[in-house]
Amino acid sequence: MKKIAPIFVALGAISFGVPATLFKIARQEGVVNGPLLFWSFLSAVIVLGIVHLARRKWLRYQHTNWKQLLLVIAAGTGSGFTNTFYIQALKLIPVAAAAVMLMQAVWLSVLLGSLIQRRWPSRLQVLSIILVLIGTVLAAGLFPITQALSPLGLFYAFLAACGYACTMQFTAHLGNNLDPLTKTWLLCFGAFILISIVWGPQIVTAPTTWPTLKWGFWIALFSMVFPLVAYSIFMPHLELGIGPILSSLELPASIVVAFVVLGETVSGLQIVGVLLIITAVIIPNVWGMWHREQLN
Repeated sequence: MKKIAPIFVALGAISFGVPATLFKIARQEGVVNGPLLFWSFLSAVIVLGIVHLARRKWLRYQHTNWKQLLLVIAAGTGSGFTNTFYIQALKLIPVAAAAVMLMQAVWLSVLLGSLIQRRWPSRLQVLSIILVLIGTVLAAGLFPITQALSPLGLFYAFLAACGYACTMQFTAHLGNNLDPLTKTWLLCFGAFILISIVWGPQIVTAPTTWPTLKWGFWIALFSMVFPLVAYSIFMPHLELGIGPILSSLELPASIVVAFVVLGETVSGLQIVGVLLIITAVIIPNVWGMWHREQLN
């Protein structure tokens, strides 16, 4: 499991890069943010709920209690907060600035993981994090800054990064005795409750259209179902700091998808930034594989 864990966590991070383009397409079709988020999370709860019920008779008894179940549900709010704050940030600052702030989740998650496990990351992992942050600035095309940035918008984007960091750590350390799909379903349910409360007024007043349902379903698959399943199953098998570094693949994925689907232009500096991020992801994983082989 440890050998394939980095691959599936990376695929989960890449999947997180798809919804940004889907959000843009949905907005072009007149879809409102509140109902879109509501139907996205509801779709995830329904899909995972159906899978959970279909597999229930094959699952062994899961040793748990109501306290742990409620903790996992509460942990799911991290994903809801991430989406809520990120959408609010995009109203006030450019996508590039919001993307750079969101990637602060890399070092935030490593710091949170260090506090939880009481163990600091290696020098190589710290170097990888620095490369990720430099690559993020270049890949997002942030410089040169041509307009003033809203402090409130930057704050919202930073809160989104905090939510993303919490999501990565919660999937790695909470409810690991549960079946991964059950755990993912509970996380999505917690996020759905938060979205329903925060966006309640807009959900009630805004019309629900076919594009809302359609894009809500696809966003659910790419931003919740597949990534959270991948994180829940494989994140616990990674060494401290590796998961957050792998999560940085979200930004290169979003750039590539936007280039292919929306035809957005990509500059030379952005390509350099993408290559830096990929290099930062490869270094600690290749070093870890080499080190394990040496020990064997």
